[in-house]
Amino acid sequence: MEITVILGRSIAVSVLSAAALVATVGASTAAAAPTADSSCSFARTLCAWDQQSYQGTRFTAQAANPAVGTCVNLAAHGWGDGRVKSARNTASMPAHLYSNQDCTGTSYVIMPAASYSSITFASQSVYVY
Repeated sequence: MEITVILGRSIAVSVLSAAALVATVGASTAAAAPTADSSCSFARTLCAWDQQSYQGTRFTAQAANPAVGTCVNLAAHGWGDGRVKSARNTASMPAHLYSNQDCTGTSYVIMPAASYSSITFASQSVYVY
């Protein structure tokens, strides 16, 4: 089961009123086991997994306006406290994981068109383009 969260002015399925963002979280239902998806075939997207080597549940984030980018509070989506264990960035700009929920504090850079199979940084938010 895929859960799509869209934040912004036009469509809101969350009570958050952050900058426009599209985020998808792979989730399981009680009747079905979670399905791992190690792919990241989306354009200008950060794909993150909760296991090393692109395994487990996938979370994707993409700014609605790539010229400006947006901060995604990972903790608000259940992805804080270092849940991101591997990632792929298909965007042309770096993504930055941050230690605080508002894209401040210590950062960890995920370069454009790059894959990171093992991340140990305790992220709470990410800035994507």
